[in-house]
Amino acid sequence: MALSLSGAWARWLTRLALVLGLLLLVAAPLLRFWVTPVLAQSPEVPGGDGFVTHVSTGTISALFDLGSAEAEAADSIEVTRTESTRGSADGAQEAAADGANAAVTDTTDSTVTIDGRVVAESAYRLAADRSTQALIDCCDVAVDGVKVPMEGAGSPLRLPWFTPAATYPYFDLTLLMPVEMTYIGSEDVGGVAAAKFQQATPATPIGTVQAPGRLIGSELPTVPLTRTHVMNRTLWVDPTTGIILRKVERVREALRDAGGRDVVTLLAMTTASTPEQVDALVAQAEEEALPVLWAYSYGPALALGVGLLLVALGTIGTIMRTRAARAEQDFPDELASFDDLKEVFD
Repeated sequence: MALSLSGAWARWLTRLALVLGLLLLVAAPLLRFWVTPVLAQSPEVPGGDGFVTHVSTGTISALFDLGSAEAEAADSIEVTRTESTRGSADGAQEAAADGANAAVTDTTDSTVTIDGRVVAESAYRLAADRSTQALIDCCDVAVDGVKVPMEGAGSPLRLPWFTPAATYPYFDLTLLMPVEMTYIGSEDVGGVAAAKFQQATPATPIGTVQAPGRLIGSELPTVPLTRTHVMNRTLWVDPTTGIILRKVERVREALRDAGGRDVVTLLAMTTASTPEQVDALVAQAEEEALPVLWAYSYGPALALGVGLLLVALGTIGTIMRTRAARAEQDFPDELASFDDLKEVFD
């Protein structure tokens, strides 16, 4: 028996194409607007065994010892800066109990010279919304044991998923306040078109130091001088995950007298992420981004394209099947009998 477009198989195929096509068209926005936000979150516990480490190396060009009141010959003292971050599962649970979907992290930050001298060190706890990376005040967040208001500032550890090409409020852990991180363009980092941000903070007071009086020509053994901090920070950020792929920091700290004159430079240092660190972070960003990009971009585009094709095929098949059914009714396969013809012409 010959197959026809009006047969059961044709009806089944056209209906299947229409149903699958419509399901795919519904799936496309669901993937982008429902699945993507679920996937696009920083992990509660970062990295292998709950650790993330960022290593930078650089040089010190000026170093002053307040104890001896003498500047050290520091043309190129090599330094290594290591930032180690551990996720706190207990902190994340505490945040969840307060109704926040946050990653709570404890970080130690240490800068050491090549001969083992500690130039700077600090420890801090942050709590950041896992989607927006905005900091929240909970879970005993503090910098060097001191509680600091952080609510609403951007995390210094990671920028938001789908980082906008716009000014970003970055929380500076030395100034203990949010500063403007300005978007200045895009640049290739390990094959990633990274968003480039820059912070240029002018000399900002960060405390008072009892310094030897002879620094300002005083006969007093010590005098209070204002310690100022200047930061020029550049970040290269994966625009999908918000992971900081590379960073360069130029720091200058000085002592300033009551007249606003810099008396001495305490520290001038430049550090940059190591090439090995950049490679590791690029690999991490690509791994994290893949499922999100499938949900946000590749998957919806594929579902939309295939869905439209199937709906079109199903619609065309339905039209053709309908026309074939009508043709079979108008021109039946069986030959007309003499009585049928007689009825027609009577």
